[in-house]
Amino acid sequence: MGERVMGGRYVGQRDVGAALMKGRIDLYVSSVTFAGFIALLAASRAQRTDVLDPIMIVVLVGLACLAQRVPVFLFRSSAISVSFAAVIAAYVLYGTGAAVWVSLAQALVNSVTPRRKPLRKAAFNFGSFALSAFAAGELYGLTGGMTPPGAIAPTLVSVAISAAAYFLVSTSLTSVAIAMSEGQNVVAVWRTNYSWMPVNFGATAVQGAALALAYQALGLFGVFVFTVPLGVAWYSFRLYMAKSTEVRQRNEELSTVNELLRQTNDRLEQSHVSVIGALIGALEAKESHLSGHAATTMHYSVEVGRKLGLGADEIAAIKLGALFHDVGKIGVPESLLSKPAELTDEEWVEMRAHPTIGASLLGNVPMLERIRPLVLAHHENFDGTGYPHGLKGSEIPLAAQIISVADAYDAMTSARPYRVAFRPKHALRELRANAGTQFNPVVVEAFIQVCIEERRRRARGKETVHPHQHEHMYQQALEAVKVAS
Repeated sequence: MGERVMGGRYVGQRDVGAALMKGRIDLYVSSVTFAGFIALLAASRAQRTDVLDPIMIVVLVGLACLAQRVPVFLFRSSAISVSFAAVIAAYVLYGTGAAVWVSLAQALVNSVTPRRKPLRKAAFNFGSFALSAFAAGELYGLTGGMTPPGAIAPTLVSVAISAAAYFLVSTSLTSVAIAMSEGQNVVAVWRTNYSWMPVNFGATAVQGAALALAYQALGLFGVFVFTVPLGVAWYSFRLYMAKSTEVRQRNEELSTVNELLRQTNDRLEQSHVSVIGALIGALEAKESHLSGHAATTMHYSVEVGRKLGLGADEIAAIKLGALFHDVGKIGVPESLLSKPAELTDEEWVEMRAHPTIGASLLGNVPMLERIRPLVLAHHENFDGTGYPHGLKGSEIPLAAQIISVADAYDAMTSARPYRVAFRPKHALRELRANAGTQFNPVVVEAFIQVCIEERRRRARGKETVHPHQHEHMYQQALEAVKVAS
């Protein structure tokens, strides 16, 4: 599917798309070239030859060729030179026809700068140069510009407007060509290549007008005097781009180094997390009766957090805190974890060390530092009678209080070696009975609401919660902190 046979070969959709794109580019180039040819004919027919000074025309063509021969290359596929100043001087002194002729010299030199260009690109550049010069020359006359120039102020105003037209036509035509050939957005291409140039371009346009005015007032001597500022303008372009290229290369090098450092740091941290994740798996294998406990605790903790309106960052912390909350039990003897009877006082001392052990394990993983307090405090009681530090009320992180309620509920509704499982309603009554002492009353009520809403959804057949769903949620959270992504 998606392929067709042509001449005994398979031509895929990508080949067809490339052919269509090439066809559109060829049509665009042909249109610009043809329009440029029409502009050349129209400008030439309207040009008065009796006002031309052959020597000055040669000088302008020479300036255009020289400037075009040493352009300043931009960030991508385009370049700029100060040769357009000669075009501006041409239409200010003699009219649109002379400007288009000078632009032909630009196009000719451009076709071999910095190396010989394909015929299609040379033809496009001819059309682009001719259309830009034609638009600028015509707009100069339409806005009151006189040929040859009259008063300085009106001439500069008309030059400013016409130079803006030259800039927009030239850069827009080139931007469309680049965007079509590279499959990019036209506006993005224009911004990348040309958005910084209007000020420099305008300054060079003023130099072109000044060149024409100097020639009118001082003859060829004035031309040579104002050739120096054009050289300065060219040098400023070149210096700016050289500096920009250097800065960009430095930034790219720094970005590469930073990315390598980030990846190395991530791998180191994620290797720690993977070890701890493996410890969780080992713990659940060690306590077969606790299979899925972390996942279930995480499920209810997250739902209660959402019910209480906590933000995304807090929910993420709750998810990981619930996942890792019992990791410290890996340091508790297996005989205590699977003992089929109540623990003695001495054994409870060992069991109550698991929050501290878990917090110590997480202390070696910087990316899990934020959940360390939750693991340490998930057995603290609301009235201050919990462990390991006897915190109470707001001293206990809210996320730890949420995990504590979810942990207790799953513990009560799961069978243990020393007792049978509580029914869910009985477990909820126990939570409410201990609200204000062992548990935060607000968290307990939110937890009960979550359980009631789940029960109602199941009764309506809109949701069925299975242990496998909790297990899937567990795997998602664990994968988020593993090495491989």
